[in-house]
Amino acid sequence: MSRASSAAVLIVIVVIAALLPPEVHACSTFLVGKGASVDGSLFVTHSDDGEGDPDARLSFIPAADHAPGAFRDVWPDLEDNPRFVGTARGETYLPGRGVPSDAKGTEPIGKIPQVNHTYAYTEGNYGIMNEKQLSIGESTCSGRFVANAKGSGGEALFCVNELSRIAMERCATARCAIRTMGDLATEHGFYGASGSFEGGSETLLIADTSEGWVMHFVPYPETNSAVWVAKRVPDDEVTVVMNMFTIRSVNLKDPENYMYSANIIDVAVKHGLWDPSGKDGVFDFTKAYSDGEYAHKYYSGRRAWGAFRLINPGVELDPNYGNLRIDDPYPWSMKPAKPVSASDLFAWHRDWYQDTPFDMSKGVAAGPWGSPDRFNGGDAEVSIPGSFERSIALHRTTYTHVLQTRGWLPDAIGGITWYGPHAAHGTCFVPVPAGIKKLPAALTIGNATLVDRDSQWWAHRYVHNLAQMKYAYAVEDIRAAQAMWENEGAELVAAVDAKFGGSSSEELDVALGMFEAHVDKVRAAWWRLGDVIMANYADGFVSKAKTGAPVGYPAWWLEAAGWRQGPEPIPPPKTGRSKILFREGGSLERGARVRRAGSAPLASAFRV
Repeated sequence: MSRASSAAVLIVIVVIAALLPPEVHACSTFLVGKGASVDGSLFVTHSDDGEGDPDARLSFIPAADHAPGAFRDVWPDLEDNPRFVGTARGETYLPGRGVPSDAKGTEPIGKIPQVNHTYAYTEGNYGIMNEKQLSIGESTCSGRFVANAKGSGGEALFCVNELSRIAMERCATARCAIRTMGDLATEHGFYGASGSFEGGSETLLIADTSEGWVMHFVPYPETNSAVWVAKRVPDDEVTVVMNMFTIRSVNLKDPENYMYSANIIDVAVKHGLWDPSGKDGVFDFTKAYSDGEYAHKYYSGRRAWGAFRLINPGVELDPNYGNLRIDDPYPWSMKPAKPVSASDLFAWHRDWYQDTPFDMSKGVAAGPWGSPDRFNGGDAEVSIPGSFERSIALHRTTYTHVLQTRGWLPDAIGGITWYGPHAAHGTCFVPVPAGIKKLPAALTIGNATLVDRDSQWWAHRYVHNLAQMKYAYAVEDIRAAQAMWENEGAELVAAVDAKFGGSSSEELDVALGMFEAHVDKVRAAWWRLGDVIMANYADGFVSKAKTGAPVGYPAWWLEAAGWRQGPEPIPPPKTGRSKILFREGGSLERGARVRRAGSAPLASAFRV
């Protein structure tokens, strides 16, 4: 097939894919180099933005030794509850509280040779952090090719979820993780999170204690393989990925800063994605292999703009552009205005474009009480063209994690997973150290179909939804609780760093117990916070303890809601007619008539 014919076929496939119902998997991510942070930490973040039936549980997979000749099962891409049922991935997935007792065990779709020893790690929908502080965040992207899994209409063996878990099991460094995942994807085939171009490709942000990388994957079903590239983040800069590829020019002769699959150029040339004659200029991975933004224009780029304005407010960038894939309007990475801390990243994940023209807490869509949340789905969206802005903060987030690696400390306490169940703007981030031997129980349970007061995720989900009653007021209660408990979490990390140092298993056990106790305290505090919000804002009121006066709808909302067009007020009384008014306590205003014996009851006789 000629290059022109290949390009024509590709265009037809893209058009067909555009007509398919979207299945959007949307995650926001940051990576902070060690020279850009307050103390030399590297940070990787990830908001796992799910849908209505997420699996919100964390799992701890212990380290293991394996016999020579053993094989490792490869599991399918499952993210709804339950994402896994079986014994191979920790106690979380045993049938019981989080999984129906009659749930069928998950079946592998293939096997690969096992290694002699695998590291302990934590996972959600993806591998999160292992005992060597290797850390991963994920953001689903669009791509020019789509592949299906083995057993589901295709031959590809690996999804990015499984690749991230294998990296956790086998690697202590980011470079090892990139090479391991890249080799497996190209050898055995790679498939994305959806069967369409939206969500058909993937990005991972990967960090160890020394360096951070961004890695893009594209399926290549023609040879049951993958095309991939990875780029190192400058130590003194911060990068972001918001559901679209970001790596542009690739220096094929710079192994210090770039890694890539051997087919990266050949596939692009074969399918007319890049002209090596020079007509298309320097090879641009995003321009060649990305299929652009999905869901709507500005779905990815506006978040990138919003993120960079937080990283360095002094750098002026235009929030508007033509085609994000073609125009390349934003830098790949940026030096922050000030050194970045974990609390900064908490705040960035809580951003809904505050104090910009795109502030989602403003306008009719935000309602009278300024909620930044926009609910999606339903027949109306199919019949009425349009869309809302998409911010980093998102009500349907399953969890957000901020991963912190600190190479100057023992791995057991140097790696910290700051874990925030449910939406970032309603959650409290709690620290979980890399040396954890068993997760706090509250983090391992959470079924979306049943309120569970022992679940950390449900505590935060409950509060976030109660806050919608009077969001502009309730969010201040949430912020106060976040500040108090996240500060206590930071103090706990500092205390463990200073006191224990990971020098003995006994000390480590004490430290891990302190972290677990903190998680339980935060869960209990959030359930109490739900009761406070209910008491303060139930039935449309704001309690006098909060304001001292009644609070009605704001004037702008009354105007927008048609207040002026409502029923007309009662006309004033005619001349000479008595006006009867009750005072508080039931007594009559001065001049009111007194009911005569035998006359009609006051309730019907008096008029106002």
